[in-house]
Amino acid sequence: MTKSDLASADLLEPVDCVSYRLRRAARTAAKFYDNALRPSGLRNTQFTLLGSLDVLGETSIGDLSEELAIDGTTLTRNLEILVRRGLVENIEADDGRVRNVRLTEPGKKTYEEAVPLWREAQQHVLEALEPERWAGMRAELRIIEVTCTGSG
Repeated sequence: MTKSDLASADLLEPVDCVSYRLRRAARTAAKFYDNALRPSGLRNTQFTLLGSLDVLGETSIGDLSEELAIDGTTLTRNLEILVRRGLVENIEADDGRVRNVRLTEPGKKTYEEAVPLWREAQQHVLEALEPERWAGMRAELRIIEVTCTGSG
């Protein structure tokens, strides 16, 4: 699409801001998943952190930050809540400079108990989207990530 096509389609008006639309959808989805996960005692962000640690195993905060596209300060603040709850533990890496984190056994158990709640919420959303539409949206979201970070 050319600049001329964008302007004629009114896509350059603030009401159609890509960032605004994405943030609005993200906030709405986060509230929905927070409500679904409430019986587990986890928020959506906490569930995501535990799930990432379940997949990655012990990892550095820097690597986790990069994986989740979250700045280090925000990630550290969110992890500290999980550390205080005994769901995540800090591990001093071999070089003493890098701090690693990993799931504790209670963290793994809490995550596994929350997965069915998440699956139910995920199924609800996917039923509205249909698999093909979600696959297309995932691809479009990846294009936005690449475009905005300059990576590829």
